[in-house]
Amino acid sequence: MAATQLTADLHPLLTEYVIKKLQKNRLTTVYSFVKVEAEQLLKITNLPAESIVLVKNHLIDQFAGRCQNAQSYPWQPAPSPLSTGVPSLDALLQGGGLLPGHIYELCGESGTGKTLLSLTMASNVVKQPGSMAYFIDTKCDFSGRKIQQILDSDDCKLSEQELGHAMARVRVERIFSPDLLVQTVEELASGRYVDEGTNLKLLIIDSLPSLWYLYQDAQSSVEPLGLLTKLICSLRKLAAQRAVAVVLINLTVRVVEGMTEGKRKLCPNGNYSALGRYWESAPGTRLLLERHEHHPGSSTRYHTVQVWKSNYLRSGERVIVRMTETGVR
Repeated sequence: MAATQLTADLHPLLTEYVIKKLQKNRLTTVYSFVKVEAEQLLKITNLPAESIVLVKNHLIDQFAGRCQNAQSYPWQPAPSPLSTGVPSLDALLQGGGLLPGHIYELCGESGTGKTLLSLTMASNVVKQPGSMAYFIDTKCDFSGRKIQQILDSDDCKLSEQELGHAMARVRVERIFSPDLLVQTVEELASGRYVDEGTNLKLLIIDSLPSLWYLYQDAQSSVEPLGLLTKLICSLRKLAAQRAVAVVLINLTVRVVEGMTEGKRKLCPNGNYSALGRYWESAPGTRLLLERHEHHPGSSTRYHTVQVWKSNYLRSGERVIVRMTETGVR
């Protein structure tokens, strides 16, 4: 309501003449019109008091939320958390994994295992019959072979047929523009791209900075910020209405001398997340991945996963995970 512009097509009594008179008095949105007392609107528009009340009630019915009796809705249990496939990470996240309806962000420098962890999450979700993971790849980094390796390495071996079905439930789309990303998320929220008999459980976007860096030399920040706003609104709608866990991949950037972006929320290692200050509060939980140790001659690497910020986890909590050729353990 707050951002909806007053236009002549909202009600027959709101003629072009009336709209112009309202605009002269800085009443340009539905919210501003509804908020003003009827006596003041009477003087501005010269409409009868009954007409003003009629228009107000119509706009409130059309744009305002309505109170509903909770008892009229059947009780439904909360969806179970989605295991990430990494027991120590599930314990860190509390409750057993990723919460449906929540937006997570995996942050870290390049090479800290963000993509491998996201592939491990997707593989673990699609092991459950009927569960689907949607993977949006903006860097051409997705590896179907890696998904197969992760599924094959699981303790509970899948048959060849089960493996094929599980891999088919990982839907992959390559996107190279912010506009198309926003459009795709909006379509997912409306129920498109989901096959009959399957439920979308997990959305992964790997990664966001590769798209928004297209605007790093832009003269104005209006377009990139506008697209970020549309993206987070669409993601929240998708997560809330369809009980989907959303995992976003982001980079951490080193602080350089002469930065003029004002005070930023730095992570424990002194870096900050990409996409600017505007994006800092977008995800509900931000996890920081860092290199821990690496043994020469071994393909296994140890990294830490730390809660950077969250609205339900304690910041600073961390676990150590193993990065292997067959996923994160």
